[in-house]
Amino acid sequence: MINFRYHLVSLTAVFLALTVGLILGTAALNGPAIDAMQSSTQTLRDSNEQLRAENDQLSDQLGEDQAFANAIAPSYLAGKLTGRNIMVVALPGADTGVVDGAVEMLGYAGATVSGRISVLDDFFDPASGDQLADLADTTTPATIQAPVTYDGVAAMSYVLAAVATGEADGTTVEIAPGDITTVTTALTDLSMLTVETAPTGVADGVLILAGAGSPDSDAEDRNAGIVSFTTAFAADDPTVYAATTSTGDGNPIATLRSDDNTTVATVDNVASPQGQIAAVVALADFIANGTVDHLGIGEGASGLLPGAA
Repeated sequence: MINFRYHLVSLTAVFLALTVGLILGTAALNGPAIDAMQSSTQTLRDSNEQLRAENDQLSDQLGEDQAFANAIAPSYLAGKLTGRNIMVVALPGADTGVVDGAVEMLGYAGATVSGRISVLDDFFDPASGDQLADLADTTTPATIQAPVTYDGVAAMSYVLAAVATGEADGTTVEIAPGDITTVTTALTDLSMLTVETAPTGVADGVLILAGAGSPDSDAEDRNAGIVSFTTAFAADDPTVYAATTSTGDGNPIATLRSDDNTTVATVDNVASPQGQIAAVVALADFIANGTVDHLGIGEGASGLLPGAA
Protein backbone atom coordinates (compact mmCIF):
# COMPACT_ATOMS: atom_id res chain seq x y z
CA MET A 1 0.00 0.00 0.00
CA ILE A 2 1.36 3.39 -1.09
CA ASN A 3 1.15 5.93 1.70
CA PHE A 4 2.70 9.29 2.65
CA ARG A 5 5.84 7.62 3.98
CA TYR A 6 6.43 6.00 0.57
CA HIS A 7 6.20 9.37 -1.20
CA LEU A 8 8.53 10.97 1.32
CA VAL A 9 11.15 8.27 0.88
CA SER A 10 10.86 8.52 -2.92
CA LEU A 11 11.31 12.32 -2.95
CA THR A 12 14.23 12.07 -0.58
CA ALA A 13 15.89 9.52 -2.86
CA VAL A 14 15.40 11.77 -5.92
CA PHE A 15 16.93 14.82 -4.22
CA LEU A 16 19.77 12.70 -2.89
CA ALA A 17 20.49 11.42 -6.39
CA LEU A 18 20.47 14.98 -7.78
CA THR A 19 22.83 16.15 -5.08
CA VAL A 20 25.22 13.27 -5.69
CA GLY A 21 25.06 13.95 -9.45
CA LEU A 22 25.86 17.64 -9.00
CA ILE A 23 28.78 16.85 -6.72
CA LEU A 24 30.19 14.23 -9.09
CA GLY A 25 29.61 16.45 -12.14
CA THR A 26 31.23 19.45 -10.55
CA ALA A 27 34.20 17.38 -9.46
CA ALA A 28 34.56 15.96 -12.96
CA LEU A 29 34.32 19.31 -14.74
CA ASN A 30 35.95 21.55 -12.18
CA GLY A 31 39.50 20.68 -13.15
CA PRO A 32 39.12 21.06 -16.97
CA ALA A 33 37.01 24.19 -16.61
CA ILE A 34 39.48 25.90 -14.33
CA ASP A 35 42.36 24.82 -16.54
CA ALA A 36 40.61 26.26 -19.63
CA MET A 37 39.82 29.50 -17.85
CA GLN A 38 43.38 29.88 -16.60
CA SER A 39 44.72 29.16 -20.08
CA SER A 40 42.44 31.80 -21.64
CA THR A 41 43.40 34.32 -18.97
CA GLN A 42 47.08 33.71 -19.57
CA THR A 43 46.62 34.06 -23.33
CA LEU A 44 44.85 37.38 -22.89
CA ARG A 45 47.53 38.53 -20.45
CA ASP A 46 50.30 37.62 -22.91
CA SER A 47 48.46 39.36 -25.78
CA ASN A 48 47.96 42.48 -23.67
CA GLU A 49 51.64 42.59 -22.75
CA GLN A 50 52.59 42.20 -26.41
CA LEU A 51 50.27 45.01 -27.47
CA ARG A 52 51.62 47.21 -24.69
CA ALA A 53 55.17 46.55 -25.85
CA GLU A 54 54.24 47.32 -29.47
CA ASN A 55 52.50 50.52 -28.38
CA ASP A 56 55.57 51.60 -26.40
CA GLN A 57 57.75 50.87 -29.42
CA LEU A 58 55.51 52.88 -31.75
CA SER A 59 55.40 55.75 -29.24
CA ASP A 60 59.19 55.77 -29.06
CA GLN A 61 59.40 55.71 -32.85
CA LEU A 62 56.86 58.54 -33.15
CA GLY A 63 58.82 60.57 -30.62
CA GLU A 64 62.00 60.04 -32.60
CA ASP A 65 60.26 60.99 -35.86
CA GLN A 66 58.87 64.17 -34.30
CA ALA A 67 62.24 65.05 -32.81
CA PHE A 68 63.83 64.55 -36.23
CA ALA A 69 61.18 66.73 -37.89
CA ASN A 70 61.75 69.51 -35.37
CA ALA A 71 65.49 69.24 -35.86
CA ILE A 72 65.41 69.57 -39.65
CA ALA A 73 62.59 72.15 -39.83
CA PRO A 74 64.79 75.30 -39.67
CA SER A 75 67.02 74.23 -42.56
CA TYR A 76 64.28 72.55 -44.60
CA LEU A 77 61.91 75.54 -44.41
CA ALA A 78 64.52 78.29 -44.63
CA GLY A 79 63.63 80.93 -47.20
CA LYS A 80 60.41 79.34 -48.43
CA LEU A 81 58.25 82.29 -47.31
CA THR A 82 60.77 85.10 -47.00
CA GLY A 83 59.07 88.48 -47.32
CA ARG A 84 55.59 86.96 -47.21
CA ASN A 85 52.84 88.14 -44.87
CA ILE A 86 50.77 85.27 -43.52
CA MET A 87 47.44 85.55 -41.74
CA VAL A 88 46.98 82.81 -39.11
CA VAL A 89 43.47 81.74 -38.12
CA ALA A 90 42.65 79.14 -35.44
CA LEU A 91 39.22 77.52 -35.54
CA PRO A 92 37.35 75.69 -32.75
CA GLY A 93 39.21 72.53 -31.78
CA ALA A 94 42.64 73.83 -32.73
CA ASP A 95 45.08 73.18 -29.89
CA THR A 96 47.08 76.23 -28.83
CA GLY A 97 50.28 74.18 -28.87
CA VAL A 98 49.64 73.18 -32.48
CA VAL A 99 49.00 76.79 -33.49
CA ASP A 100 52.18 77.89 -31.71
CA GLY A 101 54.10 75.14 -33.49
CA ALA A 102 52.79 76.20 -36.89
CA VAL A 103 53.68 79.83 -36.18
CA GLU A 104 57.18 78.71 -35.24
CA MET A 105 57.45 76.86 -38.56
CA LEU A 106 56.35 80.01 -40.38
CA GLY A 107 59.19 81.83 -38.64
CA TYR A 108 61.70 79.24 -39.87
CA ALA A 109 60.38 79.84 -43.40
CA GLY A 110 61.02 83.59 -43.07
CA ALA A 111 57.36 84.62 -43.03
CA THR A 112 55.87 87.52 -41.12
CA VAL A 113 52.66 86.75 -39.22
CA SER A 114 50.41 89.64 -40.25
CA GLY A 115 47.71 88.69 -37.78
CA ARG A 116 46.64 85.84 -35.51
CA ILE A 117 43.04 85.33 -34.48
CA SER A 118 40.95 82.54 -32.99
CA VAL A 119 37.38 82.07 -34.17
CA LEU A 120 35.21 80.63 -31.38
CA ASP A 121 32.36 78.10 -31.28
CA ASP A 122 29.56 80.67 -31.22
CA PHE A 123 30.59 81.97 -34.65
CA PHE A 124 29.52 78.63 -36.17
CA ASP A 125 26.45 78.11 -33.99
CA PRO A 126 23.42 77.87 -36.32
CA ALA A 127 21.54 80.05 -33.82
CA SER A 128 23.99 82.90 -34.49
CA GLY A 129 23.15 83.19 -38.19
CA ASP A 130 20.82 86.19 -38.02
CA GLN A 131 23.10 88.00 -35.61
CA LEU A 132 26.08 87.52 -37.94
CA ALA A 133 24.09 88.70 -40.95
CA ASP A 134 23.13 91.90 -39.11
CA LEU A 135 26.72 92.36 -37.98
CA ALA A 136 27.99 92.04 -41.53
CA ASP A 137 25.64 94.83 -42.62
CA THR A 138 26.81 97.18 -39.87
CA THR A 139 30.58 96.50 -39.97
CA THR A 140 31.32 96.22 -43.70
CA PRO A 141 33.87 98.91 -44.65
CA ALA A 142 32.79 101.52 -47.19
CA THR A 143 35.46 100.31 -49.61
CA ILE A 144 33.84 96.91 -50.11
CA GLN A 145 30.32 95.80 -50.89
CA ALA A 146 28.55 93.65 -48.33
CA PRO A 147 27.65 90.24 -49.73
CA VAL A 148 24.00 89.66 -50.58
CA THR A 149 23.15 86.48 -48.68
CA TYR A 150 20.97 85.24 -45.85
CA ASP A 151 23.82 83.01 -44.66
CA GLY A 152 25.24 84.87 -41.66
CA VAL A 153 28.43 82.80 -41.45
CA ALA A 154 29.15 83.33 -45.15
CA ALA A 155 28.45 87.06 -44.92
CA MET A 156 30.58 87.69 -41.85
CA SER A 157 33.36 85.41 -43.11
CA TYR A 158 33.52 87.54 -46.27
CA VAL A 159 33.85 90.73 -44.24
CA LEU A 160 36.40 89.29 -41.80
CA ALA A 161 38.50 87.89 -44.65
CA ALA A 162 38.45 91.24 -46.44
CA VAL A 163 39.62 93.32 -43.49
CA ALA A 164 42.22 90.72 -42.46
CA THR A 165 43.80 90.30 -45.89
CA GLY A 166 43.14 93.63 -47.61
CA GLU A 167 41.40 91.88 -50.49
CA ALA A 168 37.83 91.14 -51.52
CA ASP A 169 37.18 88.43 -54.09
CA GLY A 170 40.88 88.49 -54.92
CA THR A 171 41.00 92.22 -55.62
CA THR A 172 43.04 94.57 -53.44
CA VAL A 173 40.87 96.98 -51.47
CA GLU A 174 41.70 99.86 -49.16
CA ILE A 175 41.32 98.83 -45.54
CA ALA A 176 41.89 101.32 -42.75
CA PRO A 177 43.06 100.24 -39.27
CA GLY A 178 39.70 101.40 -37.94
CA ASP A 179 37.90 99.00 -40.29
CA ILE A 180 39.82 96.07 -38.83
CA THR A 181 39.15 97.19 -35.27
CA THR A 182 35.44 97.64 -35.93
CA VAL A 183 35.05 94.09 -37.22
CA THR A 184 37.26 92.32 -34.70
CA THR A 185 35.87 94.26 -31.74
CA ALA A 186 32.28 93.51 -32.73
CA LEU A 187 33.01 89.79 -32.93
CA THR A 188 35.02 89.84 -29.71
CA ASP A 189 32.17 91.53 -27.85
CA LEU A 190 29.90 88.68 -28.95
CA SER A 191 32.39 86.06 -27.72
CA MET A 192 32.93 84.86 -31.27
CA LEU A 193 36.55 85.89 -31.68
CA THR A 194 39.77 86.43 -29.78
CA VAL A 195 42.67 88.41 -31.17
CA GLU A 196 46.21 87.32 -30.32
CA THR A 197 47.88 89.58 -32.88
CA ALA A 198 45.78 92.25 -34.57
CA PRO A 199 45.55 91.80 -38.35
CA THR A 200 47.38 94.40 -40.40
CA GLY A 201 45.06 94.18 -43.39
CA VAL A 202 47.87 92.81 -45.57
CA ALA A 203 48.34 89.13 -46.39
CA ASP A 204 49.99 87.07 -49.10
CA GLY A 205 48.57 83.82 -47.76
CA VAL A 206 46.32 82.40 -45.05
CA LEU A 207 46.94 79.45 -42.74
CA ILE A 208 43.77 78.12 -41.13
CA LEU A 209 44.31 75.62 -38.30
CA ALA A 210 41.56 73.38 -37.00
CA GLY A 211 40.73 70.30 -35.00
CA ALA A 212 38.71 67.33 -36.19
CA GLY A 213 35.53 69.18 -37.13
CA SER A 214 32.36 69.43 -35.10
CA PRO A 215 30.89 66.30 -33.43
CA ASP A 216 27.80 68.09 -32.04
CA SER A 217 24.18 67.36 -32.86
CA ASP A 218 24.27 70.29 -35.28
CA ALA A 219 27.63 69.16 -36.71
CA GLU A 220 26.41 69.29 -40.29
CA ASP A 221 25.64 73.01 -40.09
CA ARG A 222 28.80 73.81 -38.15
CA ASN A 223 31.06 71.91 -40.54
CA ALA A 224 29.36 73.53 -43.52
CA GLY A 225 30.04 76.89 -41.85
CA ILE A 226 33.73 76.03 -41.49
CA VAL A 227 33.91 75.19 -45.20
CA SER A 228 32.16 78.47 -46.04
CA PHE A 229 34.54 80.39 -43.78
CA THR A 230 37.59 78.78 -45.38
CA THR A 231 36.45 79.40 -48.93
CA ALA A 232 35.82 83.07 -48.09
CA PHE A 233 39.50 83.49 -47.20
CA ALA A 234 40.57 81.34 -50.16
CA ALA A 235 38.75 83.73 -52.51
CA ASP A 236 41.17 86.45 -51.40
CA ASP A 237 44.54 84.72 -50.95
CA PRO A 238 46.21 81.30 -51.24
CA THR A 239 44.83 79.38 -48.26
CA VAL A 240 45.80 76.18 -46.48
CA TYR A 241 43.29 74.42 -44.22
CA ALA A 242 45.27 72.25 -41.80
CA ALA A 243 43.49 70.00 -39.31
CA THR A 244 44.24 67.03 -37.08
CA THR A 245 42.35 64.46 -39.16
CA SER A 246 40.30 63.97 -42.31
CA THR A 247 38.03 61.27 -40.87
CA GLY A 248 34.46 61.62 -39.62
CA ASP A 249 31.13 62.39 -41.27
CA GLY A 250 31.09 65.86 -42.79
CA ASN A 251 34.74 66.51 -41.95
CA PRO A 252 35.65 69.86 -43.57
CA ILE A 253 38.87 68.45 -45.08
CA ALA A 254 36.97 65.65 -46.78
CA THR A 255 34.48 68.19 -48.11
CA LEU A 256 37.15 70.59 -49.33
CA ARG A 257 39.02 67.79 -51.06
CA SER A 258 35.94 66.35 -52.74
CA ASP A 259 34.03 69.49 -53.66
CA ASP A 260 36.79 71.64 -55.09
CA ASN A 261 40.38 70.57 -54.61
CA THR A 262 41.82 73.41 -56.71
CA THR A 263 40.88 76.27 -54.38
CA VAL A 264 42.04 75.32 -50.88
CA ALA A 265 45.18 73.33 -50.03
CA THR A 266 44.75 70.87 -47.17
CA VAL A 267 46.82 69.05 -44.55
CA ASP A 268 45.24 66.37 -42.34
CA ASN A 269 47.94 65.69 -39.70
CA VAL A 270 48.80 69.13 -38.39
CA ALA A 271 48.91 67.91 -34.77
CA SER A 272 52.41 66.57 -35.51
CA PRO A 273 55.55 68.58 -36.37
CA GLN A 274 55.56 66.78 -39.73
CA GLY A 275 52.08 68.12 -40.44
CA GLN A 276 53.05 71.64 -39.38
CA ILE A 277 56.00 71.52 -41.75
CA ALA A 278 53.70 70.25 -44.50
CA ALA A 279 51.24 73.10 -43.91
CA VAL A 280 53.98 75.71 -44.35
CA VAL A 281 55.41 73.97 -47.43
CA ALA A 282 51.92 73.69 -48.96
CA LEU A 283 51.33 77.40 -48.38
CA ALA A 284 54.70 78.30 -49.90
CA ASP A 285 53.97 76.07 -52.91
CA PHE A 286 50.55 77.67 -53.35
CA ILE A 287 51.87 81.23 -53.14
CA ALA A 288 54.91 80.70 -55.35
CA ASN A 289 53.54 78.32 -57.97
CA GLY A 290 49.78 78.29 -57.63
CA THR A 291 49.98 74.59 -56.79
CA VAL A 292 47.21 73.27 -54.53
CA ASP A 293 48.60 70.41 -52.44
CA HIS A 294 46.63 67.93 -50.35
CA LEU A 295 49.03 66.46 -47.82
CA GLY A 296 48.96 64.10 -44.86
CA ILE A 297 47.99 60.51 -44.22
CA GLY A 298 44.24 60.46 -44.85
CA GLU A 299 42.09 59.77 -47.87
CA GLY A 300 42.75 62.21 -50.69
CA ALA A 301 46.29 63.08 -49.57
CA SER A 302 49.01 62.76 -52.21
CA GLY A 303 51.76 62.28 -49.63
CA LEU A 304 53.37 63.75 -46.54
CA LEU A 305 55.08 66.50 -48.55
CA PRO A 306 54.76 67.81 -52.13
CA GLY A 307 56.32 65.36 -54.54
CA ALA A 308 56.49 62.64 -51.87
CA ALA A 309 53.69 60.52 -53.30
